[in-house]
Order: sequence, then structure tokens, then C-alpha cells
Amino acid sequence: MNQPPIQRPPAALSDLSVTEFLTLSRVGFLPHGVVVGDAIVDAGINRLYGQTRELDQMSHAMRLARQLAVTRMRDQAQAHRAEGVVGVRMQVEHHKWRGGHHVVKIIALGTAVAFDPAHAPPALGASPLLTLADGRPFTSALSGQDFVTLLRAGYRPVSVAMGCCVYELNALAVRRMAGTGQNEEVVEYTRALGDAREAAMSRMTRDLFADFGLPGAQKAAGHPDAPAGVVGMKVSETTHAGAKNVIEYTAVGTAVAHLRQGDPRKADVPPAPRIVVSLDR
Repeated sequence: MNQPPIQRPPAALSDLSVTEFLTLSRVGFLPHGVVVGDAIVDAGINRLYGQTRELDQMSHAMRLARQLAVTRMRDQAQAHRAEGVVGVRMQVEHHKWRGGHHVVKIIALGTAVAFDPAHAPPALGASPLLTLADGRPFTSALSGQDFVTLLRAGYRPVSVAMGCCVYELNALAVRRMAGTGQNEEVVEYTRALGDAREAAMSRMTRDLFADFGLPGAQKAAGHPDAPAGVVGMKVSETTHAGAKNVIEYTAVGTAVAHLRQGDPRKADVPPAPRIVVSLDR
């Protein structure tokens, strides 16, 4: 399906850097506005028992809050007549309300973009839409530059992929190991981190395919938006809500699929990888 002439706000807001804006506009993508989705979820009362175990209620609350925030951001992009959202980032806050209830607040923010044939090079004027097969906009945590590079390599973003797990550590066992003064592994911490990582990655895959109504990777073959993989993974392991014996493991990336047949944005020769050293750090 080719892109018809579009209506965009005369002065659309954008969270893009100057470089991102120029990179996107060179291939015909223009911002349609900043889109935001948020969710506040009550995780109930999560008591710590001094055992190495997952805090299921907290993990579920964070998972639900992220899903709701991204869905609402995507809905807002659709209202802006955008094809997708680039540069998605998420802000997480933890609060403790009266009665000891743990509450998680997540905000998803990005820039809605759409392809405008009038601003694209003539060779790209007949490019098909990048919306998903069901008409929803794509979501992507990639920068504008990485988004364009992905298109030239023959791929397109389909969805932000997320996984998380909140794990309690046996504080006594950790202190006992740390207090020996020996040069040895803190086994309790290592095991908890490994379990949390595996749980987060497993949920990322399961939730990603569930988002497309697919029961798993084996059933994805033939689906027009079947993810070919996840790129741009960012993994963080932090103490949860200030509790020193609770870790929060989070993985966020962008699921990508192959460009549709005949899309002229795919380069004849895939772009060669380059080693780039960031100058802002």
C-alpha cells in the first residue's frame, strides 16, 4: 500500500535532536508530534521475607504498567495519523502509598513520525506504509539515525520489546559472604541475577509474540509482522525502590521485521558497519 498525501500539524512538536530530524527528513519522514503514554499500577503490599525469590506482584505490576504506557503512546500516535514512533524512552518511578502499598509509575515518550512523499527523494515516493498489518503504528526505541540505517539494510521496526523481573536477595547470606574478606564469588547474588535475567528475557519474547496474537516463535512464520529479532537492547540491573536487598532487572529493545516486498528504501548494497566513538561522553 503506497502512502497517500498526509495531513500533519503545521508546527509539530518533536523530541528529536537536530541530527535525527535532518536524517529522517532526508528520507521523507516528518514528525507529527510528541506522544506520551503513562500508567500507574498498585502492586499491593510486598513484604520482604529475607529469602532469595522473585517478588511476583511487583514484577507483574511493572510489566503491566509498561504495556499500558506503550499501548497508550501508540494509540496517541495513531490519533496523530502517524506511521510509528521513534526514540521511545521510558521513565520509571516507585512510590509507597499509605498502608504500605507499592505503586509503580511508568511514562513512555517518543516522537510520532510519518512518511510524506512530497518531502522524499523521487526514488522513494512509492514507498509502502510502515504501519503494522492491523493498521497500528510501529514503536521503536532506536534513534532517528539507527532507524534510517535499519531501513537501508532491509528491515523495519515493529514494536518496543520489554522484559522485567524484581528479585529479593537473602540479605543475611549476602552480608555473610561479603563480610568474610575473602576473594570469592557472592553466590546468592549471582544466582539471583541469573534467575532475574532469564525471567526478564523469557517474558520479553513471550509478550512480544503475544502482542501480535501469536503463541510463540514457532507459530510466527508467515505473519506479515513476524519479528526477525530484537536490536538495540539496553539492559539495566538496579536496586529496586531504594531497597538494598532487592534488584530490578530490565531489558528493553526494538523488535524488527523484514521490509515488505519491493520497498525502495532497501539499499542495493547493505550499509557497511562503522565504528563510531560518541563525543558527548
